[in-house]
Amino acid sequence: MLELLAAAVAVVGGVVVLLTHPFMVDLEIPLRAAERWVHGGEPYLASAFAAPEGYGLPFLYPPPVLPFLAPLLALPRVVVDAAWLAATLGAAIFVVRRLGVPWRAVPIVLCWVPFSEGLVGGNAQVLLLAAFVAVFFDPPAGPWRPAPRDPRDRGRPAIADGVFAAVTPALKLTQPHAWAALLRRRPVAALLGLTVMVAVAAATLPLVGVGAWQAWIAQLGRAADPAWALRGSSLVQLLPGILSPVATGLTVLLVLAVPTRRLGAAAGLLLVLGAPSLRSYGVLFLVPAMLAVRRDLALVAVILVGTGVMAGMWAGILLVTLAFVAGDRLDAFVAGITERLGRRAPAS
Repeated sequence: MLELLAAAVAVVGGVVVLLTHPFMVDLEIPLRAAERWVHGGEPYLASAFAAPEGYGLPFLYPPPVLPFLAPLLALPRVVVDAAWLAATLGAAIFVVRRLGVPWRAVPIVLCWVPFSEGLVGGNAQVLLLAAFVAVFFDPPAGPWRPAPRDPRDRGRPAIADGVFAAVTPALKLTQPHAWAALLRRRPVAALLGLTVMVAVAAATLPLVGVGAWQAWIAQLGRAADPAWALRGSSLVQLLPGILSPVATGLTVLLVLAVPTRRLGAAAGLLLVLGAPSLRSYGVLFLVPAMLAVRRDLALVAVILVGTGVMAGMWAGILLVTLAFVAGDRLDAFVAGITERLGRRAPAS
C-alpha cells in the first residue's frame, strides 16, 4: 500500500513540476549572467534579489564558471537546453541505477519532486549528486540495495575521486561534506581535487578579474540575508547570528566521525541537514540514507518530501535522520514490539 501511495505522490508531483516550474531556469540564470559579463556588464546583480521567482533570480556561482559558459552563448538556446537536459537526465539515471533502483521503477523515481524539479529546472545539483554517488558507491548488490564504496579502494585514479568530490564545494561553498569524507579516507585524492579547483580559479583569474570575486562574495552575503523571501528553507536558519554557520560547520566535522561503513550515506545526510539554504532538489543527497533505513519509513519520507511543501520536506528529512541514527536498534525495537503484540493477540 505504501509503495502505491509513494508512486502516486511521485507521479502527481512530477506532473505538477512539469506544468508549473520554469523550464531550464537554473541554466538560464547563469547564461544571462555570462551574457552580461561578456558584454562588460555585472554578472552579480544586487537588484536580482527583488525579482520574483523565475529567470530574473540572482546568479550565485563563482566567477570561474563564467568563461566556461561564454562559448555556449554562440549556440542556439534550444540546442544548449537540449544538451543540458540530456546531461542531467543521464546523470539522474546513473544515480538511481547505481543506488539499486530497478529499471521498471526509474521513471517513477525521476518524477519524484526533488528529481523532477532538478531536471525540469536544469539544476547542476543533479550532476553534483552523480559525482558524489560515483565516489561513494559501487554497482548495487541487488534491487534497492546500494553497495557502499570505500574511497581507499584503488580501483579509480586518485585525481578522479578528488575532482568528483571537490567540484561540489567549488560550485556551492557550503557543501564540502563529500570532500571532507574523501579527505578522511583518501587524503591524496582530496588534495589533488582541491589543487585542480584552485588551478582552475587561478587560470581564469586574468579573464574574470579580482572585481568579479569581490562581487561574488558580496552576492553570497546578500543571499544569506534572512530578509530574502526566496532564500530557501533550512534548519540552521533557525539559529541566531553566528550559530547558523557554526552549525553548518559542525555537520562537516561530523563527517569525520561517522562510521566508515556508512560514510557516503552519512555525508549526504549531513549535507542536507547543514545546508544554510535548501530547496527540493537539495534533498537529493538524502537518497542514499533513505535507502539505508527501514523500507516503510523510507516510503513515508518519500511521500512527505514528495508533497513539495517545506513542512512535509523537513518532516521527511527528520524521519530519515532519526531512522538512520537509530540503525539496527530501531529494527530490534520494532521487532520486539511486534513480538509482544503477537503474544497478546487472542488465539483464533
